[in-house]
Amino acid sequence: MTDSYCISVKDVCFAYNKSNHILQNISFDLEYGKVLGFLGSNGAGKTTTVKILSTILKPQSGSVTVFGKDTSKFSYEIKGRIGVVYQHPSFEESLTVERALDLYGLLWDIKKEQRKIKIKELLEEFDLEEIRNAQMSELSIGQKRRVQVAREFIHEMDLLFLDEPTVGLDPHARRLLLDYIKTKVRSGLTVFFTTHIMEEAEYLCDQIAIISKGKIVTIDTPAGLKQKYGDVKTIEIRIDCIIDQYIKRILETSSSNMSDISFPKSNIIRINSIDAQGIMSKMINSLSLSGIGVENVSINSPSLEDVFLTVIRSNT
Repeated sequence: MTDSYCISVKDVCFAYNKSNHILQNISFDLEYGKVLGFLGSNGAGKTTTVKILSTILKPQSGSVTVFGKDTSKFSYEIKGRIGVVYQHPSFEESLTVERALDLYGLLWDIKKEQRKIKIKELLEEFDLEEIRNAQMSELSIGQKRRVQVAREFIHEMDLLFLDEPTVGLDPHARRLLLDYIKTKVRSGLTVFFTTHIMEEAEYLCDQIAIISKGKIVTIDTPAGLKQKYGDVKTIEIRIDCIIDQYIKRILETSSSNMSDISFPKSNIIRINSIDAQGIMSKMINSLSLSGIGVENVSINSPSLEDVFLTVIRSNT
C-alpha cells in the first residue's frame, strides 16, 4: 500500500447492529503533518470513526490504512506510533498528577530520566505545576482533562487522535492546548480532531470534514467551506422585546423554512438565507406591522458555525 497519506479511508461502513448503521461508505484522506477537523452532531459517527482509525474497531467493509498499512493487519505496529485522547477520562483516582504522568510514561517504556524531563515540560506547558502533587480525585473536570491530554504527549508519536479534547476547559486552558498542538504540528505531527466548538476547528484545522448520519457530506479547508456556502448570508435582527411564541408565529409567515431561524439571545433573531435582502425586508415589515420595534439589523458573511448548521440542516 502507498503511504502518501497518513490516513486513507475508502468506502468504510460500520454498524453496531443491523438497524443501526453508524458509518455509511465514508472516504477521506489525511496528509502527513496536517490537522483534519471531523465535525458532526452527537451520534453522527465521530467517536466510532476514531475507534476504527486507532484500530480499536475493525471496519465491516471498505479499507483503512494508517501510515500506508492496513489497520486490520498491522494494528500492533500502528498503535506504537499513535496517541489517542478519548472523550471520557480514564485515571487511577488515587494517583497524584505527577505520578499519573510518570506511570503513563512507564507504560510506554520510557526511561526514568527521560520521563522526568518530559514530565517537567508537560507540567509547565499545560499549567499543571501548582497541582502536581494533588490526587486525581481532587481535581475539577477541566483539570483532569488537561492531565489526560498532557500525558499523551509524554511519548513520541506520529499521529494523534483528539476526540473533543477541550470539553470542560476554560478559554485560557483551551488556548494553551491548541497552541501546544500547533507547535507539535509544525514539527511534523498529524492530528485527527473532533470538536463541537467551531472557533477551535477554524483556529487549528487545515481541512474540515462534516459528517451527518454516518455520511461525510462535505470536506474542504475552512476558507473553502465558507466560499462554497458563501451565498448563504446571516441576518441578525435585534428587537425591543423578548421573543415569545407570538413573535415566532409572525416570523413563520416571513420565512419558508423555520429551521433556518435561531435565537442566540432572548431578543435577537438570526436567519441563514440565500435571499438575505428579501427575507430581511419581509421580517422587518411583519414585525413592524405587529407593533414590534426593530433596534438593529445586520447582514454578515457566514461563519464556520453558520456553514456547519446549513450543511447539517440540509442533510436531515
